[in-house]
Amino acid sequence: MIGKFLVKIKTALALKRNDAIRVSDAYKEAKKIGLLYSLDDGRSSEMLENLISKFESDRKVVSTMTFVPVAAKLENPGYAYFNEKDLNTKGNWSKDTVEQFRKEPFDFLVSLDWNQNKYTQNILAGSKAKCRVGRYEEGKSQYFELMISPSDDKYESYLGEVYHYLTNVRNG
Repeated sequence: MIGKFLVKIKTALALKRNDAIRVSDAYKEAKKIGLLYSLDDGRSSEMLENLISKFESDRKVVSTMTFVPVAAKLENPGYAYFNEKDLNTKGNWSKDTVEQFRKEPFDFLVSLDWNQNKYTQNILAGSKAKCRVGRYEEGKSQYFELMISPSDDKYESYLGEVYHYLTNVRNG
């Protein structure tokens, strides 16, 4: 599919053309948090649910979007998702939920992926979020305003650090 080849070009263009205002509010003032991640067998849904519960207990509205590769053969998982087939031949997202998520002005958009892929990078590049947050990965700083370098290689620790650092974001 030609859209798969165009996604890298579209991502680079989105980074250049994105006019979102990147001024993050203090966590206490934040209202909307977006979580973007790829389906991963090593990640338990319980860990994600715990993180979502923490944000919701802080009275934040949480939206999620999951990249589910076609190879996973997961039909209608019951949550918002997208895959490679949702790219049209022009390299644009044909699924409305993906475009809505991408254009949502989140206070914080958090990438929960350990390693970025070209599809989630495209969402990050075109995002209207005030502050994009993700794991530190060399050469990926153009996608984030805040990068977190986990203290160890455990995914659960990373999620804990995401919550810790976000709750400590303050104005001025």
